[in-house]
Amino acid sequence: MAGAALTGALVARWPSWQALLVAGAGSTAWLIAGGRRIWPAALLLGIALSILGAQAWAGTVGRQDGTVEGMARLVGDPKPMPGGGWRSEVRIDGMRFDAEFGAAHAAVSHLLAGEGVWVTGRTDGSPRRWQRSRHVMGTITVMEVGATSPAGPVSGLANMLRRTLAAGAETLGPEASALLSGLVVGDDRSQSDRTADDFRAAGLGHLLAVSGQNVAFVLAAAGPLLHRLRFRYRLPLALLLLGFFALVTRFEPSVLRATVMAGGSALAAARGRSLGGLRLLATSVVALLVVDPLLVHRAAFQLSVAASAGILLSSRSLAAAVPGPALVRETAGVTLAAQAAVAPILLASFGPMPVAAIPANLMAAPVAGPLMIWGITGGLLAGLLGPPFDWILHLPSAIGLWWIAEVARLAGRWSLGLLGTTAGIAVSLAVATVAVLSDRGSTVAARRLLAALLIALASISIMTAMSTPGAGIRDGIRLLDDSGAVVVVDRRYSAERLLESLRVRGVRTPSLIVFREPVAPGISGAVVERFGAVRIVGPPGSVDAEVPMDSTVVHVAGQAWLLDIGHGTLSMRRLGP
Repeated sequence: MAGAALTGALVARWPSWQALLVAGAGSTAWLIAGGRRIWPAALLLGIALSILGAQAWAGTVGRQDGTVEGMARLVGDPKPMPGGGWRSEVRIDGMRFDAEFGAAHAAVSHLLAGEGVWVTGRTDGSPRRWQRSRHVMGTITVMEVGATSPAGPVSGLANMLRRTLAAGAETLGPEASALLSGLVVGDDRSQSDRTADDFRAAGLGHLLAVSGQNVAFVLAAAGPLLHRLRFRYRLPLALLLLGFFALVTRFEPSVLRATVMAGGSALAAARGRSLGGLRLLATSVVALLVVDPLLVHRAAFQLSVAASAGILLSSRSLAAAVPGPALVRETAGVTLAAQAAVAPILLASFGPMPVAAIPANLMAAPVAGPLMIWGITGGLLAGLLGPPFDWILHLPSAIGLWWIAEVARLAGRWSLGLLGTTAGIAVSLAVATVAVLSDRGSTVAARRLLAALLIALASISIMTAMSTPGAGIRDGIRLLDDSGAVVVVDRRYSAERLLESLRVRGVRTPSLIVFREPVAPGISGAVVERFGAVRIVGPPGSVDAEVPMDSTVVHVAGQAWLLDIGHGTLSMRRLGP
């Protein structure tokens, strides 16, 4: 079943006769090598998913540019845009669009998925690839908004739950409440750019994007109640709970994967059967791709499936090879297995991986699990009861959030470096080798030898990643001295991307950051929040930045620099040797 699922996923990702040929050749080679006779099922599944994938992709070619008017039903919650305003996926007349609302339409920010608003706007009719993977037909620039309409009963109940959780978390303060919303239901709309970059630098971004782990914790939280029910009520209520939680979390791909797996496991148990974890994962992948072949294009779905497969295949073996108490061994086994499995996808899709990911996950994971459970149980009580009980109920949440945020902050402020493609794959292969040999009952000496190899590879990779980047131009960032005290930003950035680029370049304690283009709102605040007191200079039109006079001389790190303004941009050069 796993082979058939893999074949179907590959062909759904690249629907063509070449992909079918590769799938057929691989299945035949497997058969000749003595594997199970899966090739007929794999080929049939590949053909079916290839047809479905091609049809689904062709259905997202967009529509002609023109005016759009009608009731827009929100598919996702509105998110703030860097330049002001809000963006949300909507459905109009059965077609999906990304709608962009200007800053004047502030009322839209209070709406949630399932609710509607009458819009008038223009569509560009040319969806990008990442939009087509979500069945989106293009982008609508909204010019006018009209009356709103409530969500349906089920979506309204889901929205009420999200608003209750948000109301109860207000006592934690803006930063902590936004972090809790991300951990519990994947709502990252209110998180600061610095927090988002900190979690990405620590390899903890998966905690802020709701995942299959949340599904497991929801079932664990509801377990005492479900076990008190009679068997005939337990299964349908468990399935309803899974479906409702998927609705609350906006049907994120990782939640869909976990929901289908949990539902399949419950159905199998009700029939007195037990499915192996890998077979259950493969069956769930096939079922989801039959319903929506374009899921295979979503990075969240790919990462969720890869992490689950890695945990199922090697977490126990890795835990057995790690010394220490049981809790440390189990956490390390799951973390190593998941990180090794997702490394190729992360490297191919998002570039270098943070070295801090493994230690940060080892430190944050034991706290994140209980915090997710308490966040959705105690958080609901806090929202329902209000002051002063909300503060008391969220006291454990405040402690757990402080710990996780501090781990992420330290990783973002003092990054250990990044693993490139070669180093990242080398470490993943080393982890896989440890898992394979441990699973085969290797001798203690062999395990120690392989562990030494893993440590050597990881050490070399970390030393390479921690080397200071040289001066020069890269991604619009220039370091004018070896210490990174003077930085020139040559192009426009969002705050989140700027922090990421500075971190990747190894900038730790900048003294002066010069923007050649006008500094956008929110940039200066994010930079100061990350680095502390920094002199930020930009040309006319900058927000929250110093705008110097033409031919201004500034002194930084014992050097004199001349700033010149011309044609709306800012340039600088060093004076003297």
